[in-house]
Amino acid sequence: MKKKLGLIQTGGLGDIHIALPIAFFYHKREFEIYWPIFDHWVEQMKHYVPWVNWVGISKENKEHAYKEPISILDSLKVDKKIPLYNFLGTNLELSNTPYFPHVSFDEFKYIRADVPFYEKWNLNQCIRRDQKRENLIFDKYVKQENYIVTHLKASIHVADFDRSIIPENFQIIEITNDGFVLDWLKIIEKAKMVIMTNSVMANITEQLNIGKSRHYIPRTNVFINPTFINKWIWLKNKNIDPKTNLTGIKFD
Repeated sequence: MKKKLGLIQTGGLGDIHIALPIAFFYHKREFEIYWPIFDHWVEQMKHYVPWVNWVGISKENKEHAYKEPISILDSLKVDKKIPLYNFLGTNLELSNTPYFPHVSFDEFKYIRADVPFYEKWNLNQCIRRDQKRENLIFDKYVKQENYIVTHLKASIHVADFDRSIIPENFQIIEITNDGFVLDWLKIIEKAKMVIMTNSVMANITEQLNIGKSRHYIPRTNVFINPTFINKWIWLKNKNIDPKTNLTGIKFD
């Protein structure tokens, strides 16, 4: 009988994709994977990652990010729980200071899970791409061969940059909430330039090593950024407030 593994990382969507290779590492070792995440992400994760048993939870706040998943995983009688939040100890105790503060937030997850960090860049093995959905998004948005793709909104933060780097007469396609996250992979792959802030899209682009002329805009001057091993050009974020080192927050 297979052992059951439960992961505690209910969000955000970028963190879930960063951690997917952790789940796959154990999946290859004959573990059944159970992963509670917020309800609104369950449909797309089931579609692209069917080998995980995704469980939806309803309330999106810090307390429910760990209390409800623990309760769910206990009811499922999993053999092992791995908390991937740095405010949770290995025994699921809360901490006011982060564990492993000397490493990046993404590497921490792999240390905690006892998985080699290089596995992070094996995301392509974890997902099942849907060419039909990718083509629908591509045909809907791409109007010419020369285009760049941007993703400047992350959570409630909006990044900005010096637009003079954009070649003349290029179409600009901003990634929206249309479809599922992975539906945008073909658009990213075919773009002449990619400009993204710290977000799920930047993480996926890095993990899959797709896109040409990649540009990265940090969300803040103080938050830890994800680890990159592929080539990115870093841009200054024009929306960072010099007094707070935080990106200006804008609401639609």
